[in-house]
Amino acid sequence: MPTAAPLRVIHITDFHLKTTPGSRPWGVDVDAGLSAVLACIQERHPQPDFILATGDLVGDEPEAYDRVREFLEPIGVPVYCLPGNHDFPARMAQTLRHGLVRWQRRVIAGGWQIVLLDSSVPGTPNGHLAYGELAFLDTALVLHPERPTLVCLHHNPVPSHTPWLDTMTVSNGPALLAVVDRYPQAQALVWGHLHAEFSARRGKLQLLGTPATCMQFKPKTAEPQLDDLPPGYRWFELYPDGRLETGVERIETTTRPLGLTRRVPAE
Repeated sequence: MPTAAPLRVIHITDFHLKTTPGSRPWGVDVDAGLSAVLACIQERHPQPDFILATGDLVGDEPEAYDRVREFLEPIGVPVYCLPGNHDFPARMAQTLRHGLVRWQRRVIAGGWQIVLLDSSVPGTPNGHLAYGELAFLDTALVLHPERPTLVCLHHNPVPSHTPWLDTMTVSNGPALLAVVDRYPQAQALVWGHLHAEFSARRGKLQLLGTPATCMQFKPKTAEPQLDDLPPGYRWFELYPDGRLETGVERIETTTRPLGLTRRVPAE
């Protein structure tokens, strides 16, 4: 009997868009990085079912949300967003309320449930999941025990072993893990924030960080350092029986091809 087609999902994160085109925080053109990543997606993973955008969509400029929409709407598929520490949740909720690009709390598709949590703490770079966020996740998992679930947020809920970034993890990460540990259908936690790839396991639960579409940070450094890796994104193939395959792709540079795919074996 043929295997059911998977749900095809793309994860992008940390655009840091400014109101002025061509802005270069850390000396990196954030517009060019996002454009290149979106072009790479359209070439290598055309027509995904939807895209997840997990925070820092703008770089401390609330007026830039219109530009977020301008970049993402032409792809022609839903883009479900959540806020990060450089975002403005109230402005984001107002600007990205309707249409293809919008802040969404939960998605049901292809036999799966995707829960999008807000780990931002307005006015600080820190991560924290308010009681309401944890309760929302717990309720979603209680109501849909039959649906394998992907949980998304901005900040990393476990240490990344990069000391300066680990001052900004989810402060109550153990509380999040305590929730997902109660539900066998929780398959993975997915985040951005690190501007680097991350992959680990906690039993059967996959812990996955995705590179930024702009500057990349070197892992395991005491102070912030730029990495020479190019921007990238993560792809998912989510099967109705709960199997999950994923990998990271990076855009090609003029000096070397870095279109890398790392596939996690299905279980």
